[in-house]
Amino acid sequence: MSIAVVFVAGTAVRGVAARVLMRGVMERHPNAFLVTLDRWGVTIPLDESQVFIADRISAGLLRQGRDPGEPIVLVGHSQGGLAVLRYAIDHSEQVEHVVAVGTPWQGARLAGLTTDVAHALTGRDVPALRDMRPGSPFLRHLWNDIEPIATRVTNVYSTHEVLISPYVNAHIDIPGVTNVLIASQAEYERHLRTYRDQYSVDVLLDARVSHLGEMNSPLVRSVIWQVVDKVDERLLDRRERNASP
Repeated sequence: MSIAVVFVAGTAVRGVAARVLMRGVMERHPNAFLVTLDRWGVTIPLDESQVFIADRISAGLLRQGRDPGEPIVLVGHSQGGLAVLRYAIDHSEQVEHVVAVGTPWQGARLAGLTTDVAHALTGRDVPALRDMRPGSPFLRHLWNDIEPIATRVTNVYSTHEVLISPYVNAHIDIPGVTNVLIASQAEYERHLRTYRDQYSVDVLLDARVSHLGEMNSPLVRSVIWQVVDKVDERLLDRRERNASP
């Protein structure tokens, strides 16, 4: 049986919307299943949401007849990308690889603005969005903790993130991480002129994709399934070596 692939959707993406957003990319793999964020990924702090995610991953593996601690590949979009990175750090023995897509690695100013407006109008905070504010404690802990798993992280982002501004806030500037940029050739040349070596790209996908369109992009799907195929090959090789007398 090939490895289980767990998809974690982003903020406020649940139910039918989540299934539509993820359906195309999940159809490729018989062992893929979807996890959505507790309380729509809005009113619960990102650290607390990890308990919900862990329970849903264990339940999904059990439904497939697997041990709840069996190896997995994680794929997260937007806030879901932050969630899977945190999960992979905390469960590094279980997670073989992480694909983060359109993830606000350095924070999203829009998230900070939204929680400020909500607080001004209602006197209440919006915990998950607060945690996505640039420089939040949640993000700082993520930055400090990711290095041990960096070589198992593939990060995909687009020049048309819109919700993440500037778009390079989705770049994971940690040695070992594979950064994949979706951009036209002209946009990539502008990226090089503007940022030079600051945000070095490992793979360029020549296309124009919006933040909400990323999970339905054939190019993004191809990146995800290439990762999964490589992990399957590695696990098969590991099993064969362990079985050798």
